[in-house]
Amino acid sequence: MNLLLLQDTPIVSVYFDTKNNWLFSDWRGNLSLAQVQAGCLTIAQCFLERTYPRILNNNTDLTGMSPSAPPWLARDYLPHLGLAGIEYLAWVCAPSLLLKHLTGEAVRQLRAPTVATFDHLADAYAWLQNANVTHPGDMLPHRTPAQQAELNRRIAQLSDELQHYDQIAGRSLH
Repeated sequence: MNLLLLQDTPIVSVYFDTKNNWLFSDWRGNLSLAQVQAGCLTIAQCFLERTYPRILNNNTDLTGMSPSAPPWLARDYLPHLGLAGIEYLAWVCAPSLLLKHLTGEAVRQLRAPTVATFDHLADAYAWLQNANVTHPGDMLPHRTPAQQAELNRRIAQLSDELQHYDQIAGRSLH
């Protein structure tokens, strides 16, 4: 991988892999629902600047996650990745059996993008390299103004909702 750092927070680092033309997210820690939401917002903000047909999502350094996070991911985040242009998501599971189960719950009902889960980063990497993206290499799709406006609206809405929840609960998202 040839990684260019795009975002870095205490819970997730987001990179652009210039060699493979994909987004690489690297999660860590024991995450509350608010932290998962904040991390997803961090990743989503990267979609505003560029289209990434593939994501390599690494959870090998994840030590825990709130059981309320998978239903939120399945309902409020993952189904909208297609709007950002995501076609394939390789998800490297945390070593914990409980976290693998929670990951499975989050992706089980998902119709798009195509998601595959893995135990090892190398396996996910190989699968994602072979993913047959619609727009490989430099031929990335350009969003229509309407698609870009909808993506901007949804990311702003997510940001507003998280700020609202944060104010109510008096908690820190990072």
